[in-house]
Amino acid sequence: MANNNGKQVTGWVGWIYFAGFMMLITGILQMIAGLAALLNDKFYVVGQENLLVFDYTTWGWIHLLVGLVVMLAGTAVISGHAWGRIVAVLLAIFSIIANFVFIDAYPIWSIIVIVVDILIIYALTVHGSETEV
Repeated sequence: MANNNGKQVTGWVGWIYFAGFMMLITGILQMIAGLAALLNDKFYVVGQENLLVFDYTTWGWIHLLVGLVVMLAGTAVISGHAWGRIVAVLLAIFSIIANFVFIDAYPIWSIIVIVVDILIIYALTVHGSETEV
């Protein structure tokens, strides 16, 4: 089977849709994490020995904005836009780094997001061209 550009589409194309939908879900979850930090300063508890670059309100805004951008990139990936895949991979890399920094505040959440980001990068780099518009 071929896509709109005449390129061969394999059964692996589902990975791209998986990545796009996971980005939508990840974006929503990041926005929830951001709202939690904005609405309740005590939601994330970190001891005094830990170092955070920003306060929790700033982290809340960062999570909220990154979540929105990730959702937009996920929509572009599902639509088959090449720029969406590029932005999505860069955002997934940024998300991995951000969640490593945030791991002291909420370790389980951060580890789950890092694993999902790795799967997104795999899907988009290995099978991404199959859905180009």
